Amino acid sequence: MSVLAPLYLLGLAAISLPLVFHLIRRTPRRETQFSSLMFLEPSPPRITRRSRLDNLLLLLLRALAITLLAVAFARPFFRQSARTSPSDAMGERVAVLVDASASMRRGDLWRQAVAAVDETLKRYRPQDQYSLYAFDLSLRPIVSRQDLAQVPSAQRRATALARLREFSPTWAATSIGQAMGDALASLEGEGEPDAQKMVGQRRVVIVSDLQQGGRLSDFSQYEWPDDAVLELVPVTTGASTNAGLALLGQRSNESEEPTEEKLRVRVINSTDSISDSFRLEWRNASGDPLDDATDVYVPPGESRVARVSLPATRDEYMQLSLTGDDFDFDNTVHYVRPEVDQARVIYSGVDDVGDADGMAYYVARAVESVPLGAAVLEQAQPDSALLTNAPPELVVVTAQPTKAQCTALRDYMRAGGTTLYVVQEGDDAALGALVGGDAIEVTEADVDDYALLGEIDFRHPLFAPMAGPQFNNFTQIHFWKHRQVDRADLSDAAVLARFDSGAPAIIEQRIGRGKLIVFTSSWRPADSQLARSWKFLLMLSALINQGRGDSAFSGSYLIGEQAPLPNGIDLPQDAFLTKPDGTRILIQSGVSAVEDTDSPGVYAVSTTERPAMFSVHVDPLESETAPLPQEAFEQLGCRLAGEFDPATANAELRQMRDIELEGQQKVWKYLVAVALLLLIVETLLAGKLSRPTAPQPAPA
Repeated sequence: MSVLAPLYLLGLAAISLPLVFHLIRRTPRRETQFSSLMFLEPSPPRITRRSRLDNLLLLLLRALAITLLAVAFARPFFRQSARTSPSDAMGERVAVLVDASASMRRGDLWRQAVAAVDETLKRYRPQDQYSLYAFDLSLRPIVSRQDLAQVPSAQRRATALARLREFSPTWAATSIGQAMGDALASLEGEGEPDAQKMVGQRRVVIVSDLQQGGRLSDFSQYEWPDDAVLELVPVTTGASTNAGLALLGQRSNESEEPTEEKLRVRVINSTDSISDSFRLEWRNASGDPLDDATDVYVPPGESRVARVSLPATRDEYMQLSLTGDDFDFDNTVHYVRPEVDQARVIYSGVDDVGDADGMAYYVARAVESVPLGAAVLEQAQPDSALLTNAPPELVVVTAQPTKAQCTALRDYMRAGGTTLYVVQEGDDAALGALVGGDAIEVTEADVDDYALLGEIDFRHPLFAPMAGPQFNNFTQIHFWKHRQVDRADLSDAAVLARFDSGAPAIIEQRIGRGKLIVFTSSWRPADSQLARSWKFLLMLSALINQGRGDSAFSGSYLIGEQAPLPNGIDLPQDAFLTKPDGTRILIQSGVSAVEDTDSPGVYAVSTTERPAMFSVHVDPLESETAPLPQEAFEQLGCRLAGEFDPATANAELRQMRDIELEGQQKVWKYLVAVALLLLIVETLLAGKLSRPTAPQPAPA
């Protein structure tokens, strides 16, 4: 017989209590005075010795009842005659996850990870079923437990390690949380033929640098199960200083010469870094320095935005490198000089661009504000031909157009062009001709003091850049003059903005594939304050960008992101993608995006003209290499466990089997029943023995 709770056997010490009580000598405690003793027979009290036991049967019953209760609380059970050997024990389902993200390229982390996997697999028993995965942003199987089930148990570890050595870290980012969720799902075992045999706990083992940028929060959409444990196997480097670069974009410095270009980059310094001074240096495609280095100061755990001047060279591809840290996997951003696709804006009006009281002056200022000189203004006389060359991105008309100009503008808009028309009183016929119908009545509105924009459609691209709460206040823009337009002939037009009186301020009429934007008030300072507001620049830039369309790649993407092919790109029949290592991949006809962005550098898509180039970079989160604390996993509900120990697992298995046997046998119930029966007998016997004996009559 065995017991589950042997400490309760200490209750057997209570057997001594009945023995002590039986050894206590009973002596008279008090005397009662009687008036006369002459009629009483002397009967001195009988005093027994302390070492003499009376009523042995009662003592035995009481001791036996206490013994049975103590043994019952110890939860006894009878072991089976045939003991289960460790080889017959139920195994665990184990998923070993190896971090193969870009941060594992630091130092010898990958070699450490392979060695850690070897040590981990060495501990598992033949009945344990494990699978091996590599993960970055996604979970990829290296070898599954179904595959290893076909391999002799003595060769499983060697087979798994051989598959692992064929892998190497990728350049992708990390998602520890997503990998944990996918691994738990793979351990469910639903529908597998051996699922009913595997009742042991599930175990997820993560071999990783456990970096803070590993997106552990992705696990928040999952719930950690009760029958699973998490084992963390961290790998570390001797050095800790790591800083990374992230490309933000390109802007011209307005306080300097317009021709000077600057590139904005973010420098990220890891929390556990011991250095805070770094240098940025431009290099050409061959790695040779192009300019003087720029010093950057970034405290540990913080990031700084630096604006770095582009070198004087006109190379279309350059790289900006960071020095001063211990690891270089994230120290380079690749820069492709954008093609300046200059947008043309044609202005038709009577005022001069140098007249600050006219409208042309402010249109010219708005065109000049387009970054890198990507737009140019062409002024046309009101009675001249407007569209003699290639179609422009935007036509601004502030003077009444002629009949020939209206015809040309309608053809231009049908083909997809955009016309901005500032309507004046008396432009009835011109507005009707542009719309393609009869004359539309245009009259001067009666404004008491000034009008405000009361209703604006911020969903439209014209106002979308100002949709935020910090930008959408137009109450400081006053309109002293505006026109009333009869909308009877514009029933299918959209009103983008209204004055506080309800009158339309900006109207959009679709014409073919293009559109006509009608302003019922001008931005002339005598009419309104619109031109004096920075919002006018954004509105005009939005119209220019709409006309430009999608004519070039975005400058930069992250590893694994799709790079959409530009609209209207002309690909040859055998178009291909050239990767940074020179590998060429054929682009299938009909595809709309490039997907093979798996390494940092510059990619080129062959076109019928010059190649379309774009750059791909390491995710900036990979630069946050400081290790995560274990508390971060516990906060997500994970049950952390130490490394797997076969001896401990076998002991736990025996304990589980003992609990199962004890629950089946329930010996304690019988012991309690017998103890209660003994106590009943003891009570009856004690009551009988405690009755006083009737005195015998004295002889005469």
